[in-house]
Amino acid sequence: MQQLDWTALAHLRAVGQAGSLGAAARLLGVDATTVARRVRALEQASGTALMLRGADGTARLTPLGEAVLARAEAMAAEADAVSALLGQARGRLAGTVRVTAVPILVNRLLVPALPGLLARHPGLTVELVPEARALSLTRREADLALRLARPVTGGSTVRARRVAALPYGVYAADGRTDLPWIAYDAAMAHLPQAQWLSQAAARDGATGLVVSDAETALQAALAGLGRTLLPVAVAEGVPGLTRLPDPPDLPERPVWLLSHADQARNRAVQTVAEWLAKEALAACRVGTQPSNRSTSASQ
Repeated sequence: MQQLDWTALAHLRAVGQAGSLGAAARLLGVDATTVARRVRALEQASGTALMLRGADGTARLTPLGEAVLARAEAMAAEADAVSALLGQARGRLAGTVRVTAVPILVNRLLVPALPGLLARHPGLTVELVPEARALSLTRREADLALRLARPVTGGSTVRARRVAALPYGVYAADGRTDLPWIAYDAAMAHLPQAQWLSQAAARDGATGLVVSDAETALQAALAGLGRTLLPVAVAEGVPGLTRLPDPPDLPERPVWLLSHADQARNRAVQTVAEWLAKEALAACRVGTQPSNRSTSASQ
């Protein structure tokens, strides 16, 4: 086989992570045609198929492609470690750390807190991925993840600790208490805030709108469409929203920080992890029983 094309390998890795050519292209900042061409070049060089394309636009790796992906993930981790070492040799923290969380946490808490971290560590690059889907740490789709439920499945190589709690409050535009409830759609029915809103809407009336995420609920409340539940740490800083008197039994979500055991000695990852726990989530009420032990994580 001819010399390995590292760029093509990165494109194959993106397909394995994203599950489609289009999503892989967005991940890499290129177009889908480029991704397909790079993967095809790798297949031609190896003489075998590495990717299978579905009629619905999805793409999945062949068994050999999965094996190559596993090695590519290890290579990417080593490249990050080399970058960090070179940064340390220059006397500064360096490296790229990819952080994923639900959009409202990324947009409303992490982004506003980020300038301070980057000012202290100019050699550090933080990739923020606002994603409701649980990205995989074991497949290196992210280095760190914030989740709003305790992980229950996955490998023991992923460590999870509770770093904060997210209390909810009732909010509406201009403090209006007479508005109907903005509820969540059926796909979100398992969420504590969705269950609470469903009961409230059945009792007091609902708007003609259902939402699937907290960011949309926030914007709908700002537009005066109704009342809804929002994380207090997020909504308190939004002009135009007023917190209404607390009804009984409001939900509270734990905030779990997930990291990979292999990253325990990566200074860049650990620095960002501590920033998440101590600064970025400072507006949340810190959990009273954090845990540092390894636990299974949803991957």
